[in-house]
Amino acid sequence: MKIEEMTLQQKIGQLFVVGFPEREPDDAFFELVNRYKVGNVILFSHNVENKEQLKQLCGKLHAKIQKTTGVLPFITIDEEGGVVSRLPEGCAVMPSAMAQAYTGNRNLMYQGAKITAQELKESGINFNLAPVLDINSNSENPVIGVRSFGENPETVTQCGKAVMRGYLDGGILCAGKHFPGHGDTSVDSHLSLPVIERSHEQLESRELLPFKELIKEGLPAVTIAHVLVPALEPEKIPCTMSRSVVHGLLRAKLGFQGLIISDCMEMNAIKEFYGTEAGTVAALAAGVDLIFISHTPSLAKSTILEVMRALEDGRLSMERIDDAVSHVLAQKENLSVSLQVEGEKSDTKARIKFADEFLKKTISPQNENVSEVFYLGKNPVFVGPVPSRVTLASSSIPDAFDFSHEMQKRFGGEAVCIPQNPDDREIEKVLLASRGKSALVLATLNGHLYAGQKKLIEAVKKEKIPKAFVALRNPYDLEISGEGYFGVTLYEYSLRTIGELKKYFL
Repeated sequence: MKIEEMTLQQKIGQLFVVGFPEREPDDAFFELVNRYKVGNVILFSHNVENKEQLKQLCGKLHAKIQKTTGVLPFITIDEEGGVVSRLPEGCAVMPSAMAQAYTGNRNLMYQGAKITAQELKESGINFNLAPVLDINSNSENPVIGVRSFGENPETVTQCGKAVMRGYLDGGILCAGKHFPGHGDTSVDSHLSLPVIERSHEQLESRELLPFKELIKEGLPAVTIAHVLVPALEPEKIPCTMSRSVVHGLLRAKLGFQGLIISDCMEMNAIKEFYGTEAGTVAALAAGVDLIFISHTPSLAKSTILEVMRALEDGRLSMERIDDAVSHVLAQKENLSVSLQVEGEKSDTKARIKFADEFLKKTISPQNENVSEVFYLGKNPVFVGPVPSRVTLASSSIPDAFDFSHEMQKRFGGEAVCIPQNPDDREIEKVLLASRGKSALVLATLNGHLYAGQKKLIEAVKKEKIPKAFVALRNPYDLEISGEGYFGVTLYEYSLRTIGELKKYFL
């Protein structure tokens, strides 16, 4: 459908991506499609049961939306790999970005992204909200961390290029996120409003570098971050709502001609400080083309109505709406061409085998001058935190397992499961459990961000017992344990990564 053939409602509907809270879309979602012509969907783990159900769901959504709106829908998902994965069991899931970068193998990253694209495309998903192009320059960042390719701008850039090319060659769209950079913050924008205190010069040489380089390589979409960057926007408004950032920097200065999308407008950085409805109007006025309201259909409805009111009272112009719609339709046209291209034939077993082999290459002892094998002895004790979703961006973690008991199953000995932030009593319990044992293995989950875990690490280091440390997510935990100890980073707290420890513990 051409833009001049569209009604106002059809145009506005093209600018929204919405989600729904259950396995199947409900009446509220269908009202958005039928009445307000919403043309795009985002899926999460709670929408996915298994491969067959996902494929049927995507087919149903695609048929319904295209028939009702006359336009191919974006069916989007966050499939970064590792800690942020929505694919069901039986699919090939790649490691987290930082784990991938640890291998230093760009070809593996490219092939992994291409396989991810094939998995998504076969399920009916045509738009992956990845790669993460943030430089994780702040080790206390609670929301990015291992989702980033690392702390070095050049590493992030080169890894990002490889992954982007894999997605595109696999026949789907992708989006670099989170512009102009979400790496140098200690605040999660799902929960509050971060501030990036970087100068123009620092932003140019670090945060913006991956985006600039991938734009030159044909990046189709960019996600704007809900962050305050005073150097770019003196008013106290996030980049999502800043015309200086969205239009002035991304469009005009960097010359980006692709699709500009928002992060979810239900995140507290927007919802609590500005309101989703008002924030959306401001984001569209600033130059954002595609608005994500990822969880609540009723909020999507009230926001669409607010956009219509903004057109009536002059807060939004028809010219800006048409400009946004043109960017959406351009990418949908590109997508319709790529979907017609026959993908490479690859069986599921081969894909999963590749992902497994890739994962193996990301896990190895990381302390220099220490043996590559840790000997447990006859009666070890394993200590680790309960599984926890450390940020809302991460995949949900099943509570049917924990590190300490999984290791006990494999190696015997004793298991001690601790909370995310253990108190003095729980720390003493660990120390007592270690007395008389042949070895102690302590696992941490973002331990560098929790006072209790940091205190536990320091207490364990004083114990006269052979000890090893396992960082279940961020490698920064091993910096607390220090040199001279056996240490391994898993980059994700999962059964599959714990299973890889068998070759390092004897």
